[in-house]
Amino acid sequence: MRKTMGLLALICLLGAAACWLLPQAETAVKETDTRQVTDSAGREVTIPKHPKRVVILNASNLDLYVAAGGAKAVVGKPVSQALAPSVAEAVAEAEEVGIIHSPDVEKILSLKPDLVIGTNVPYHTNLADTLSQAGIPLYVQSLDSLEDLKTALAFYGSLTGQEAQAQDVSDKLMADIAAVKQQAAGRTPPKSLILFGSPESFNMGTSKCFTGNLLNELGGGNIADRAMGDGGYLPLSMEFVARENPQVIFVITHGNAAELESKLRQELAASEAWQNVAAVQTGKVYVLPYELFAVNPGIRTADAMKVLAKALYP
Repeated sequence: MRKTMGLLALICLLGAAACWLLPQAETAVKETDTRQVTDSAGREVTIPKHPKRVVILNASNLDLYVAAGGAKAVVGKPVSQALAPSVAEAVAEAEEVGIIHSPDVEKILSLKPDLVIGTNVPYHTNLADTLSQAGIPLYVQSLDSLEDLKTALAFYGSLTGQEAQAQDVSDKLMADIAAVKQQAAGRTPPKSLILFGSPESFNMGTSKCFTGNLLNELGGGNIADRAMGDGGYLPLSMEFVARENPQVIFVITHGNAAELESKLRQELAASEAWQNVAAVQTGKVYVLPYELFAVNPGIRTADAMKVLAKALYP
């Protein structure tokens, strides 16, 4: 009888130990499947090492994630006309989750992602608490410079497990960019101005915006960097423009560049405020291709630089 009772006690003890150890083991597994990272907003975020269901809120990060071998994991994508055809095809089955400035939170939650990637704008960072309550991490990746592109590609390669592919893409991109920069080597850049928006509400792009950063890579000359203020875009001051008198003007706006360019040149030439600006007088006002400049062009950055270099150094 005593042996039987002892045996039962041992079984109970082993069962209790198993019940205690199993959750610990599951927690350990879960911990090894995640990693803690610091995103571009300075937030500490715990994310899956290799996410299986990813929602990406902006076209530029989607471009880079696909380039790093992550297309099959993308379940949610932004509504955007700036996607490269190859990227659009790669994520054709992913569901749309709204435009960059207005993500559809309900749609995102319905997709049950294990990671959401956005950029450093309030429309995305403000989602952090809502997503966190649902157990979904938000990772913010800014893309304001060439260095940001390299960093993002390397990071996304680690998430997809395709580090070599991501590195190959990064190496080719940087080699193509170096070849374009060679065109500007030793040359004096003309004074230039980046306008973003429409004639009714233009802002000036500084070197803190991606196109401004590309101008710096091609020698500089962006007059907006001498204007008062901080940030990637500053309010347009015609007094400042008249004083600086740019020789080349780049315009980033919605629509077909070829159709808009001639019309915009005529409108500026007819404007008393603009008609004495050198770039307007010489017809060096260029509407930049929407698909390359409306958002960060990602792996097409060398193509964007070629457009700028051709206008700066014809």
